[in-house]
Amino acid sequence: MESKHIPIIAAASFTSSSTSNLPEESLQPITTPRKPQPAGPPKESIPNGLSTGPPKGPPRSGAAYSAFSPARRRLTLTIVTIAGFFGPLAAGVYLPALPILQNDFGTSATTINATVSVFMAVLAVAPLFWASRADYAGRRPLYLISLLIYMAANILLAALPANLPALFILRIVQGFGAASVLSLGSGTVADLIPPKGRASAMSVVLLGPQLGPVLGPLLGGAIAGSASWRWIFGFLALTCATLYLVLLFCLPETLRSIVGKGHVYKDKPLILVPLFKQPTVVNGDVFPRAPPPTLLGLIKLVRYPPIVVVSINGALLFASYYAINVTISRYLKDQYGFSTTEVGVAYLAPGLSLISGSLISGRISDLHRAYYTKSNPKNPPHPEHRLHLQIPGVLVSLSGVLMYGWFVHFHLHVSSIIIASSIAAFGMTWVFITTTSYLTESFRERPATLVALASLFRNPAAAVAAAVIEPLVRRMGVGWCFTGLALMELLCVAGLICLIYWGKSMRERLERREAKGEGAEEEKGPASG
Repeated sequence: MESKHIPIIAAASFTSSSTSNLPEESLQPITTPRKPQPAGPPKESIPNGLSTGPPKGPPRSGAAYSAFSPARRRLTLTIVTIAGFFGPLAAGVYLPALPILQNDFGTSATTINATVSVFMAVLAVAPLFWASRADYAGRRPLYLISLLIYMAANILLAALPANLPALFILRIVQGFGAASVLSLGSGTVADLIPPKGRASAMSVVLLGPQLGPVLGPLLGGAIAGSASWRWIFGFLALTCATLYLVLLFCLPETLRSIVGKGHVYKDKPLILVPLFKQPTVVNGDVFPRAPPPTLLGLIKLVRYPPIVVVSINGALLFASYYAINVTISRYLKDQYGFSTTEVGVAYLAPGLSLISGSLISGRISDLHRAYYTKSNPKNPPHPEHRLHLQIPGVLVSLSGVLMYGWFVHFHLHVSSIIIASSIAAFGMTWVFITTTSYLTESFRERPATLVALASLFRNPAAAVAAAVIEPLVRRMGVGWCFTGLALMELLCVAGLICLIYWGKSMRERLERREAKGEGAEEEKGPASG
């Protein structure tokens, strides 16, 4: 009898001694065969792939969350950061050539400017197409397809005869290919990086999209000034082809419903045998797959208040920042006598502010989360804790918008206007980073889709701001016009306070409603797709 009791005593001794210092959450997966398996995390009970809130189960430390080697993670994030550069770059590099294109195509300024509008419109809507499919079918094939379309469109634009309908069509195709990179990059970060370090990683990956508008006009002006406008598209095609080769041989599949934590790549070199699509190697019960993309599924996401609130907040701030961007060049020329080159250099200041705001806000957001985790070890932070830092970001942004309007109104020194625009840019990107981190943590199976949905709010808001800002300034005056924009941003604070206090209960209510009313739909959804 004693020999039968010794292993039990030893096991009990081992458990009490070696796990006393571990957090309670880390012990949840350890169960005996006689005990029923505890209920899975909320994500398994929510249909349509809409999993919300912090995961329950093993702690998501860097080692536990991902099996990708540090070198492979760094390489992957570097690739997606560079890829994110190409969409906004294609928008910015084109602008200095507009007068030349107007002359070569023999058309009006309004018509040639419309090629910018259609590109931006596609850039706003198309990410939903790419992101919803990437959350279901994988990141790698969508990168390969979208960048191939982008590269082909640039080659055709470089060889284009002076045909206006062809220019419009190819700009639409170019925008469609370029639209994938922001949301796919955010999804890749969510695949690789645990929540505790996600905002910092997101701030680095989003440097690519933020550098595009900064460097694009400078590169476009240099190319168009020394060669044909066709070389702008030739430059985009050549640089994208170089990235495409790196992506083809070095970018792994990261979607967790296909490769899990990435053990399949653990013993493989950084340079991979090219595969278009990685076969699924994980259990769908452990890493559930998002549902097949449908229009109805996207519409259902918009019914969820936190998505709408943070998306509208980001749209309002981006609209105000864009209103500054489209007016500052005229004020610098008319009031301060800047040349075209000097105006381009002036845009570097808010551009650098975007970069610094991105890096600083990401780091502070993660430190804020870590401080809460340390202070409340038994109560892991919910995604809404990211939103605490959005309030100072909104206040910084509206301060810059307010100062810009009145500094221009009173004709203060030119440096004050540039500083005000930089402050607005800093606050805007601060909110952008925390919003992106919040969305990827709240909806774990569909991070790319949610980031794309936020872009669907943000880009049209910027387009509307660009269209109405000049008539509003003429009617209200520049000071009062930008005061109105600042007051609109102030409304964002009310929405944030609501989410901070009631966002968690909204999420839990959604879980109960979806689990009760649509469970059967989820069962048959994948089979029908």
